[in-house]
Amino acid sequence: MKIDYLKINGFGKLENKNIDFDDKINVVFGENESGKSSVLKFIASMLYGASKNKNGKDVSDFDKFKPWQIEDFSGKIAYKLDSGEYFEVYREFKKKNPIIYNENKEDISKQFVIDKNKGIDFFTEQTGIDEETFYNTAINEQEGLKLSRSGQTSIIQKISNLISSGDDSISFKKSMDRLNKRQNEEVGTDRTFQRPINTVTNRINKLMDEKLSLETYKESIYDTTNQKENLEEEEKIEEVKIAFLREVKTKLDNNRVKSAEINFNKNLENEYNQKIIDLNQKIENQHGEDKYKSVNLKTHYISAIILIIALVLVLIFSSIKIISLAIIAPLIFVLYNIYINMQKKKEYEKTRSDDNTKMINEIEILKQNKEVKSNETKEKEEKLFNEIKRENEYLTNKYISKLDSGFINESLDKNYDELIKDIEIREKRLNTIKFKLQSMEKASKDLEEKIDNLAKIEEELEDLEQEKDELLSLNNSYNIAKNCLENAYNQVKENISPKFTKNLCKIISEISDDRYKNVVINDNDGLKVEVENGNYVPVSRLSVGTIDQMYLSLRLSALSEISKETMPIILDEAFAYFDDERLKNILKYLNNNYSKNQIIILTCSKREMNLLDELDIKYNKLVI
Repeated sequence: MKIDYLKINGFGKLENKNIDFDDKINVVFGENESGKSSVLKFIASMLYGASKNKNGKDVSDFDKFKPWQIEDFSGKIAYKLDSGEYFEVYREFKKKNPIIYNENKEDISKQFVIDKNKGIDFFTEQTGIDEETFYNTAINEQEGLKLSRSGQTSIIQKISNLISSGDDSISFKKSMDRLNKRQNEEVGTDRTFQRPINTVTNRINKLMDEKLSLETYKESIYDTTNQKENLEEEEKIEEVKIAFLREVKTKLDNNRVKSAEINFNKNLENEYNQKIIDLNQKIENQHGEDKYKSVNLKTHYISAIILIIALVLVLIFSSIKIISLAIIAPLIFVLYNIYINMQKKKEYEKTRSDDNTKMINEIEILKQNKEVKSNETKEKEEKLFNEIKRENEYLTNKYISKLDSGFINESLDKNYDELIKDIEIREKRLNTIKFKLQSMEKASKDLEEKIDNLAKIEEELEDLEQEKDELLSLNNSYNIAKNCLENAYNQVKENISPKFTKNLCKIISEISDDRYKNVVINDNDGLKVEVENGNYVPVSRLSVGTIDQMYLSLRLSALSEISKETMPIILDEAFAYFDDERLKNILKYLNNNYSKNQIIILTCSKREMNLLDELDIKYNKLVI
């Protein structure tokens, strides 16, 4: 792979910068803080994106290289793969995905797999190298090689890791320890406490107990729901019945006036009839009085006749005058009474005749009025009957679909008082139903809260069971990973370690003028080198420059093994601890052994260019 050019619109301190690279050696020269390291970061960010994660740093790459002066945070990189395929990649760093063009300037972005977290990871797909491996091999940053003596042990460990595991940041022993530690922390065992698996299991057991205690409420809420539904249905029926009865009452209220008129007429009829009876009785009574008076008058006549006969007999047969006077006096009295009674009889008969005539006339008038009222009453009764019949038919048709016909007919036949009583009874029943429903509603809410808790418990149990399965799966994954790691470690030691060691020995020998020829790596001592007297000493006892030589050599050796592509070698102030002789040797070695690789050297010193000129090695000079 060869980088053709960079177009930096805005990245860190760099603005509107175009950089054209040669296929061989390129020296990017600039003073300190001129932006050389930004060029390296720009290349990596164009290929993998500018991460917004800090990853243990104080500030993320995205925030670190976001321009301060301009809004344009973008650029383009053009490169050619070993296959001859040419690509241009345009990226706006504020967006997740770049735009990838082929040599015909066609957008082919959709041809690559899109990772939901990283976006289009096209460069990994093209070269097989992820970002971390790219930084560990192709890129040699100033921080990677320029280390203090306190970091020498870390460097040796990185070399040992790469030889033993294929990755300079991974130590088999540390990795195994970390796996065990993470397995213990992220999963746990039966013997641990307060680890995820223990917490989940304890929580599941607790929730299962709560679930069992709440299960009984399911049947209760089912029964309550049925009772509530029945009561609600009963409430609706009672409300309809009451509404019907009230309409019947309204009908009766309206008809009561008409019924009162009819009753009033009937009462008048009765009054007329009673008056007729009374008048007839009065006439009859007067007829009795006439008989009585006639009897009295006859009595007087008889008394007078008897007295007269007695007087005649006395006068004929007696000469006593006193006796005649005794008979004459009563006779005179009787005759006087007869006269008086006859006068009264004449007056009475005249008065009675007038009264009888009046009463007879009054009786005729009363009979006529009675007949009129009777006819009027019959007409009103017939009219009211027809109205009641129509109203009953209307109410029946209105409520027949809602109420039982028996109830309708029975209610329509009730009188006003019975109807009022029925309404009162049903209103009391309806109030009782409503009260029960209110009580049941409160009870239902309490039950629903418990059932909601049960649902939440079941949902949480489901999540916890899934979490437990995931933890068990994760635990199984850790066990598999540990087995694979151990197998891989043994395989690497058997297959890869000799090759790395051989390449490392070759590179060290050439760049150190055969001063160091043999290097060994083992789990206990790490990286050791053979010195002139034949003894093997830890690399940590050597100079920083020598350690840097070994570390760089190991990266170069690994670079050819990690990808199908001939990757560029990017060196950012990587030779700070190299003396001129070591630098000359490494430059010569790079030129002779990595002629197919594009080499980009970023430096603030002219030393590299001077030595390249001295060695008569051609290079492309770029000034930042």
